[in-house]
Amino acid sequence: MNLTSTLRASSTAAALSLFTAAAAAQGTCPEEPPLANWTGAGTTTCPCFAAGEEAGAVLQIPANHLPAEILRIGVGWGSQFGGAPQSLEQSLHIYAGGLPNPGAPIFSLSGPTLTDGFINEFDIEPLPGEVTVTSSTLTVTLEFLNANAGMIFDPSLVHDGNGCQPGKNVVFAIPGGWSDSCSLGVSGDWVFQVVYRPTDCSANQTYCVTSQNSTGNSAQIGYAGSTSMVANDLTLTCQGGPPGKPGLFIYGPSQTQLPLGEGTLCIGGAIQRIQPPIIIDVFGNAIRAVDYNQAPFNGGSHAITVGSVWNFQFWYRDPPGGPVGFNLSNGLELHFLP
Repeated sequence: MNLTSTLRASSTAAALSLFTAAAAAQGTCPEEPPLANWTGAGTTTCPCFAAGEEAGAVLQIPANHLPAEILRIGVGWGSQFGGAPQSLEQSLHIYAGGLPNPGAPIFSLSGPTLTDGFINEFDIEPLPGEVTVTSSTLTVTLEFLNANAGMIFDPSLVHDGNGCQPGKNVVFAIPGGWSDSCSLGVSGDWVFQVVYRPTDCSANQTYCVTSQNSTGNSAQIGYAGSTSMVANDLTLTCQGGPPGKPGLFIYGPSQTQLPLGEGTLCIGGAIQRIQPPIIIDVFGNAIRAVDYNQAPFNGGSHAITVGSVWNFQFWYRDPPGGPVGFNLSNGLELHFLP
């Protein structure tokens, strides 16, 4: 069986994109991509549960996205041959912890109705911000109302059959309590996913001004990944530069706003270049991965450490853009976390 669709009552993808952009402009954090552990394309049905038992996934929200508001939960549901009637089950639960015992639920959604062959997605609709987590680890589960153990044609939760990752999958058995699914012989990761958004977008932010270059655009700095030192997955980005021209990301300890070249210098204090130079691609983009274990980030006056705040900017050549021949993006303030 292969779950190829997500079933939920929602707007179109285009409308969602417009909503996300508008929300970000108003200071509301945009939705993050779904959190999930499962990776396999295929799915395996597990009709192996008694009424009152639970199964689910232990998920990790990046530290720099906390606190985070939970918006939707997706549950993979299927049967051996498909086409089974819809199933009314007991509850969906969110726990603010993981194994060996996630504790008491911080939120429960009663009576979810699940459709065979889909990742069924359910909106979490209490008061705004009510389902907010402040720690990275959370567990989401489905509690069964209907027993299906041994009923091989009945619908049930599915896993990806692609190998079970220890510590990321749970079962609450009766009797027995909480267990790691892998230790019970489950051969894959449960198909669960969570959509969330950070509640505070003010820490990491762009600032300063950027001027038009020879392409008619202004270069805009940004980032992908996180500012978690443990994750070490930060990538600096810049859009709107002149294709084929060289540039450098630079960073420093403070902020300023001084005319420089054809643009504005947004970084104050001692400025460090991030080598080597980058050639802006045909789409006007520049990308540089940051590795905290390598120079200049791993030592000296420009070491990036937990709790430090640094300001970044992209400098680039642009001879057609004016007599000085270079320009800069706006600035980016980043706060570095554990």
